[in-house]
Amino acid sequence: MFLYLVSMPIQVVIIDDDQTLAKSLKHQLTEFPEIDTITLASSGEDFISHLATGEVPPPHVVLMDISINYATEGIQTTKLLHELYPATKVVMFTVSEDDERIFEAFKAGAVGYLLKSEKPEFILKTIMEVNQGGALMSPGIALKTIRFLTQLPSATLKDISNDFQLSHRELDVLRLVAKGFPYKHIADQLFISEQTVKKHMNNTFVKLQVKNKIEAINKMKELL
Repeated sequence: MFLYLVSMPIQVVIIDDDQTLAKSLKHQLTEFPEIDTITLASSGEDFISHLATGEVPPPHVVLMDISINYATEGIQTTKLLHELYPATKVVMFTVSEDDERIFEAFKAGAVGYLLKSEKPEFILKTIMEVNQGGALMSPGIALKTIRFLTQLPSATLKDISNDFQLSHRELDVLRLVAKGFPYKHIADQLFISEQTVKKHMNNTFVKLQVKNKIEAINKMKELL
């Protein structure tokens, strides 16, 4: 069971040109009391227009199909939402974990990335997590981002470390986090407390000027 402190029910928008899938997901998600309303849109560009004219209020969370009516519409809409309505959190929706646009979506401002095959409970968990300032991805997509980080040359990571004044221990922790190890495992491996691991990661986020792991990955991607 996942416990969250929720101040108010969450307003969600699903933007997807596959309205059959969108309606089915809406039906499933409205069963959860944590969700207030779910609005459907078949075009990112049209939804932005409706927001601009005040026809609809900015939602808390948007589930965004990455392609919609053309290949980059989801990413472009995400970028606009991030610039115009930064309080709205965008979670990308894709049919494949091998989608090469994952990092483009993060760069555009997405804070989550889900496969459309995920169960409603995990989609709800993601919605609630990002609404509270967190970040979440489908496991397969998380593995893809981890592989990306672990394949970086050591010299490249060292350069990034020097540029942002990361300590040797902060870089050690970051490397282990990138490999997918939980904080407790990292603490045991480095002979430090779990709280110290969290402190190193928080310091790393501050130095990289990011808020979470996804933004850290995006920052590193930009520097390559």
